[in-house]
Amino acid sequence: MSYRSNQIDKIKQLMEFTQLSEKDSIQTLKATNWNLQLAINSFYENPQRPDIISVDGTMNLCNDLDIEPTQLEFLLLSHQLNSERMGEFSREGFINGCTQLEADSIDKLKKKLQTTLINNYHSDEGFRKIYNYAFLFGRQTGQKSLGLEAAIELWRLLLGDRSSLLEEWIKFLQECHNKAISRDTWNLFLDFVSQVDMNLENYDSEGAWPILIDE
Repeated sequence: MSYRSNQIDKIKQLMEFTQLSEKDSIQTLKATNWNLQLAINSFYENPQRPDIISVDGTMNLCNDLDIEPTQLEFLLLSHQLNSERMGEFSREGFINGCTQLEADSIDKLKKKLQTTLINNYHSDEGFRKIYNYAFLFGRQTGQKSLGLEAAIELWRLLLGDRSSLLEEWIKFLQECHNKAISRDTWNLFLDFVSQVDMNLENYDSEGAWPILIDE
């Protein structure tokens, strides 16, 4: 059976988003009268499937978007899709995040990632939102603090080109602290590197800095 060009596009898009076979994608689209959004909803509402895009699905998505889970782009995408755990996306978060971006295909999502999300990140407000989110994103389930190695990776990702003090801070943590990072320390370190010069001439020891920084 032949299909119209717009139907072929929808088949390809549904296959990209869900990893369904061509046959299953066609059946799902037919069942929803070729409404792509309803077809995606139907896929995730299927009781035989979990309501979560797990690690395998996330890796497929990264491959489709030509990004790695260790890249900044993945963190930005995770924030946009309201991921509460590294490497997983909920159906609701995924659909709402893509809808806000008006991205109903992999190509559109890739473009929005490289334009809208990157541009938002480079604003002061956007950067702080991502920085605050990174602490929650990087924690292990059930933990209040962020593991030291995870914190270091995220600091280098977010502050590597913003702070000349970062490597000295990391060296101190590895040699003298070697413990998980609290949310208070995470948040106030950003304020510290934003306000204090490299030579520390304007450092105020009476300021509201974490005890670790005073050390």
